[in-house]
Amino acid sequence: MDQHVFRRLADLFRREGWLEDTRNMWIEEQLAIFLTIVGHNSTNRYCQDRFQHSGETISRQFREVLSACLKLSKLVIHPPDDCVGAIDGTLVHAIIETESQVPFRGRKGDCMQNVLAICSFDMQFTYAEAGWEGTAHDSRILSECIRDPSRNFPMPPPGKYYVADAGYSNNRGFLTPFRNVRYWLGDYRGRSGPQNKEELFNFYHSSLRNVIERTFGVWKARFPILKKMASYSFDIQVRIVIATMAIHNYIRRENQADTLFREFENTNTDEDRSAETLYAPIQPERDQIEMNRTRDQIADLLMARR
Repeated sequence: MDQHVFRRLADLFRREGWLEDTRNMWIEEQLAIFLTIVGHNSTNRYCQDRFQHSGETISRQFREVLSACLKLSKLVIHPPDDCVGAIDGTLVHAIIETESQVPFRGRKGDCMQNVLAICSFDMQFTYAEAGWEGTAHDSRILSECIRDPSRNFPMPPPGKYYVADAGYSNNRGFLTPFRNVRYWLGDYRGRSGPQNKEELFNFYHSSLRNVIERTFGVWKARFPILKKMASYSFDIQVRIVIATMAIHNYIRRENQADTLFREFENTNTDEDRSAETLYAPIQPERDQIEMNRTRDQIADLLMARR
């Protein structure tokens, strides 16, 4: 985070009253402690030595800044008016008590939490649902978020849709690629280009949907704690996910020239999770038929313009 963005964020916390200067610590130092932990995966012991405060003080200030970042998330994580973008799930490392680990264990044996996210095409998160078991399938999480009004899932308005990978159903509001057709951008490198309308559609779909993989890439590169979580309670781990997304969005809004964003802006980052079993929720047949028709129409139009 550049210095001017750091100062603006500290000023925002002070202005909104989400954090307060104390006799022994200004808001800037409180925020620096938090960012050192989530941005460098530093331990409490390291922060004690660096900032010359007790372990109890470091822990308390971490939680206070975490709460402030959750308030920030309500300002900076929300869908745009037309509610379009890309949707996908990603895995974040988790520390889980031994007796509860089974549903959180991924294919590589580590415990993970699954995070559903939507991002806009300028690489900002517009919706996030964290805390799901690592083995929970993306499509199941989406279905639960749509069914539960308390989760406030932003369904696209009529005629709009999110681009989603093949792990989701091609349904109203969600445009997925053709199955059993070349899809990943890497599939076309050094080979012949798209040969038919389905491949052409998948090529452009992958180019659009890749924005969420790049957004995940920036987010995880900036906050290494997401790759190796510290041993906080699981509730705190979930809050860290949302808090770091809020800071991600704030940096994007305040500094378009941020180094990490520039590094990932034109990078093709394919995260192939196709080995996961597809969870196929029951959907109204008419919605599927309508979305399949929309996909075919787009594919025909792309082919005609080629």
